[in-house]
Amino acid sequence: MPVFRNRPDGPLRGPLAWLLTALLLGGCGPAPEGGRFDAEQLDANWSTGHLEVHFTQRLQLSPEARDALQHGVPLTVGVELVLRDAHTQNRIRRERSFYEIRYLPLSEHYQLARIADDGQDEVRTFPRLRHVLAELSDLRLSVETGALPGGEYELLARSYLDKHKMPPPMRLPVLFSPRWTHESAWTSATLEIEPGA
Repeated sequence: MPVFRNRPDGPLRGPLAWLLTALLLGGCGPAPEGGRFDAEQLDANWSTGHLEVHFTQRLQLSPEARDALQHGVPLTVGVELVLRDAHTQNRIRRERSFYEIRYLPLSEHYQLARIADDGQDEVRTFPRLRHVLAELSDLRLSVETGALPGGEYELLARSYLDKHKMPPPMRLPVLFSPRWTHESAWTSATLEIEPGA
């Protein structure tokens, strides 16, 4: 007398087989694709307490992000910079910049605003979304570091779509959807500061 049976008998056998087949074939489709944010180049120069950064990247929004933008949802792109000691890996400075993209339906233009900490946003208008993404693809940023001792430093940079700045009804679905994955890998540059500089 067998303890376990390998196959179900009775009326459930046919529907169960179809259900298993449907589940297995459903997993064979192409993976949903999010947008692509690719960091390309990072250069930095330090002088008297200021770090001048040139960050180039390639940004491509997913169809879902473009659709949301067309329907009045503003999108916020974040750029994060981390300066750390190259030997100890201790973080010296972390700086984040945010850029908000909006679609203006009456003029059919796109608005790009750099969101500043002091409330003085810099706003520009572009005729096409590709012009906005091109503007964000070549960024020049300034970071105050204060005096730094001579030595070797590492600057890290990445960009991402800030999902936490989405409108509340969209926030939860966006957090878990692979179609809303828009972030670059970290890219790095080394920086040598002469003693007494």
